[in-house]
Amino acid sequence: MSTLLLLIMPASVVVIAWWSLEHRYRRPLRQMIARIDTLDGGSNPERLPPSQTMHGSLADRLAQRIDHLCAANRQLQEQAIKDPLTGLGNRRLLEQRLDIALPLSRRWMRAVSALVIDVDHFKEYNDLYGHQAGDECLVEIANVLRDTFRRETDIVVRLGGEEFLVVLLDADEDEAVRLAEAMRGMLQAVGIEHQASSVTDVVTVSIGVAVTHSGEPVSLDDIIATADAGLYECKETGRNRVISRAVTKANIPETKASA
Repeated sequence: MSTLLLLIMPASVVVIAWWSLEHRYRRPLRQMIARIDTLDGGSNPERLPPSQTMHGSLADRLAQRIDHLCAANRQLQEQAIKDPLTGLGNRRLLEQRLDIALPLSRRWMRAVSALVIDVDHFKEYNDLYGHQAGDECLVEIANVLRDTFRRETDIVVRLGGEEFLVVLLDADEDEAVRLAEAMRGMLQAVGIEHQASSVTDVVTVSIGVAVTHSGEPVSLDDIIATADAGLYECKETGRNRVISRAVTKANIPETKASA
């Protein structure tokens, strides 16, 4: 009898250990992986062969699933801050970066400039050439913006429609106007045909520039409103030009200027 017990006891220990491992570790891991598969949309539906053990297989699969979800999450975050047509940033990206950049610029007593860029007679362009051509035009303008504003600190976004915004950190009025004129001239040189424009026979832009005084506390809305007022003046005086304004209480419109 004692001999039989000596034979049974090791087997019982093995069974108990297996049961504990299954219920405390392996089963929860399988459940976690199944849950991750559900969140992941089942993009990788392979299943582990029954012969595989927990050591390495489940843990490795769990790590792969977590890596995949992290990558998918990063992609979603990137999509949330980018304009899907042009690949430029959007308003959310602008606000995220300026929440950090504006206070630092004030602390370091650096000027901040903003350019509001609007395509001249874009509605007429769409009416004549079609919306597909309009989208291609906006993509080409985005490429010109990338070629012009290359510093890592330059923030280039599409506000919506045919309107773009560039924020230049540590750039005074002379530098901001120089870059605005360079961008305007570069686009005109590209020569995108626009027979419906009353300005010229190619696509052009009007640019309102707003410049803050070094270290002066201003809000993003104040900067955009001032640049918008400059843009409105561009349109009133013939378009295809750059007009700059300092961000002061006197220059900030009570309501956003309409273009």
